Amino acid sequence: MELRSDLLLQYKEFMQTTNIQEVYQEILKLIKYVRTRLEKEICGYNFMNRIVENEMDFSYFQMTNQKLKELGLKIQVIFVHKSCSFEVWMSGYNRKIQNKYFEMISRCKCPYEKCQNPERNDYIVKIPVKKDIDKIEDIIQEIKKDVDMLEQFMCSNE
Repeated sequence: MELRSDLLLQYKEFMQTTNIQEVYQEILKLIKYVRTRLEKEICGYNFMNRIVENEMDFSYFQMTNQKLKELGLKIQVIFVHKSCSFEVWMSGYNRKIQNKYFEMISRCKCPYEKCQNPERNDYIVKIPVKKDIDKIEDIIQEIKKDVDMLEQFMCSNE
């Protein structure tokens, strides 16, 4: 295994000269706060209890309701670290389900961003939340709206 010592040294410098660790912890706190608020405000959904951290590419939590669960679908609320923004994804519980819905929405007009390859992407469709990271209340309201729109879209195309 070959490691890049320049990146290891850069990481060490960041940790010693910036508050990057504190900033990262604040981001996780934000994601947990958004999850908690949505769980209180969106009725009928079951929320995954933990936040999944994915090597600083993105962090997320999942939610579903009975109707989506019966269809093999779940919603993921994603925080993309590079852009410091949220996205709402509709995903299948597995690749077979993702492929089924990918094919289904390929035949209709889709107002949302479709995945390019259901074998490689972890979403079927997604909606970027176009709110600044410091506008937390706006982010929550936008996510609630996006969750509703994605559910309606996927269920109407079933």
